[in-house]
Amino acid sequence: MSGRTKATKLSREERVSNFDEIQKTFTPIQATIEASRCLMCEDPPCNKGCPAGIDIRSFVRKIRFNNLWGGVRVLREANAFSGACARVCPTDALCEELCRSTVLTEPINIGALQRFLTDFDRDQGGRARSQVPACDRKVAVVGGGPAGLAAAKELATSGYSATVFEALPQLGGAMTSAIPSFKLPQDVVETEIDLIRETGVQFKLDSPLSDGRTLDDLFDQGYEAVFVAVGLQRPFCLGLEGEDLEGVYSAVDLLAQVNGLQPSKEVKVGRNVVVIGGGSVAMTVACSALRVGSERTTVVCLEAPDEMPAFAEDVELAWEEGVEFLTRARPLRFLNDGKSNVAGVEGVRIKWKEPGKFVPENALNVEGSGFTLPCDTVIVAIGQGPDDNAIKQFEGLETNVRGYLLVDEQTLMTSRPGVFAGGDILHNPISRTVVQAVAYGKQAARSIHEYLNQTDE
Repeated sequence: MSGRTKATKLSREERVSNFDEIQKTFTPIQATIEASRCLMCEDPPCNKGCPAGIDIRSFVRKIRFNNLWGGVRVLREANAFSGACARVCPTDALCEELCRSTVLTEPINIGALQRFLTDFDRDQGGRARSQVPACDRKVAVVGGGPAGLAAAKELATSGYSATVFEALPQLGGAMTSAIPSFKLPQDVVETEIDLIRETGVQFKLDSPLSDGRTLDDLFDQGYEAVFVAVGLQRPFCLGLEGEDLEGVYSAVDLLAQVNGLQPSKEVKVGRNVVVIGGGSVAMTVACSALRVGSERTTVVCLEAPDEMPAFAEDVELAWEEGVEFLTRARPLRFLNDGKSNVAGVEGVRIKWKEPGKFVPENALNVEGSGFTLPCDTVIVAIGQGPDDNAIKQFEGLETNVRGYLLVDEQTLMTSRPGVFAGGDILHNPISRTVVQAVAYGKQAARSIHEYLNQTDE
């Protein structure tokens, strides 16, 4: 059997000069060849690896026999953001990892085949989708990211009147604010939001939960259930000396800026950039810095290369593009230039006190291993948490000490009846990916439907 078909990529030189999408869509011939490698397993393991519940074997089979619209239908019915997920889903750790468990030497390139179908749908202008007449039962969705939008779509197609309240002037959440176009072009997200709009979902932008709109207000306005999917907006700080210097920024601000949005602090990327963090966001930040003028970008992280929380594909991308890595290391303070600008990072190498536990509390400084990295820009990419406004509006809902919501794992209902929550705002999300957010949205929609039907009995 032939080997795995790989999509064409831009060269490194082509990539770092702009934000054009790195990977190309399969041609029809490439898609047919790759789909023909599928074993059509009777109990397909790949299906079990998709959090959104896509019937992967079905859409691959439809490509194989040239039923492209049938394949599109399988994807669109299961995942409201199947086009976005085709680009940013960590398939190598999910569906393709389970496909690897078969007799195939290399797993089917599921992400590329999914992208082929959703791009075909978009290029052909799509097909009209029938709108389910909405009943007078209203459900509010707080947050217009992938979890909230997926929930709203499921509710609307089940006949509910769903309204999404989004704090920002645009929809999409992290898909539009934190994922640059070289990974996920904005027109892909906009197309899929338009498909959700066609189902009858209503959107209210610039409408955060605040003193003027609380959960109580939503129930008073006739909404019978609320799904909270507000995401995380407050970047974590390191709390180190010099973190307030000019030239030290958050990943949130850099990614918002490269996506054409207004950051809380304008980011001026210099020639020598240090990125703090070992997750996928840190990898994306490092690659973005190269595209906006950095001549040298170095990632500093606690973990060794095989310990990083970043997905393998994101680490590989950073390596390919020339990002340098200083691993098993951590910053101690940021140095200034004698004025108010950052001029370097002073740090130390570390080792783990307890093997296999990759958290800051387990890191032990290695004596005599100090180092100094000269730089003119530092970007901190160590994660985000609930912002103060969100925490304030969660009063009355059970949270942990850091403000993350606690829910029933089966129903996603919070401590308040009729209020559900999902996505990054949860205390312990399964993962912080677009596909998992979609899965939370679908799960919440099912639970809301069951809850409303129970209250009628």
